[in-house]
Amino acid sequence: MPRRRAAERVGINERTAKDWDYGVRKSRNARTYPNGVRVDYATGTSTIVDVNSVAPKLSALDKQLHPRLLTLAERERIRDLRAEGHSLRDIGSALGRSASTILREIRANSTHGGYQPYAAHRA
Repeated sequence: MPRRRAAERVGINERTAKDWDYGVRKSRNARTYPNGVRVDYATGTSTIVDVNSVAPKLSALDKQLHPRLLTLAERERIRDLRAEGHSLRDIGSALGRSASTILREIRANSTHGGYQPYAAHRA
């Protein structure tokens, strides 16, 4: 799949997708490169950081942060059920959530390409 299309599907900028392809991590006003160089654009400084730090496991990303917050699996399910044409009430019933929760989630995390579950979970 072309990078541009993949970035749109995940709900990220194409530059961010390119960074991910090359192993670059971005946080606020800084980028950390695979060789350990961290460039802080706010201060204009470059430093070397520990590149041996462990990245979070997939299980940690899917872990429920708090019972009132949606999990990544729930967000994916919202996307899938929405694509199948289910109503907000149907989606809410399937997830054990209220229809208003589903509506707020969709409104807050939709772009011109539709609902973006991965961008929503990252936020």
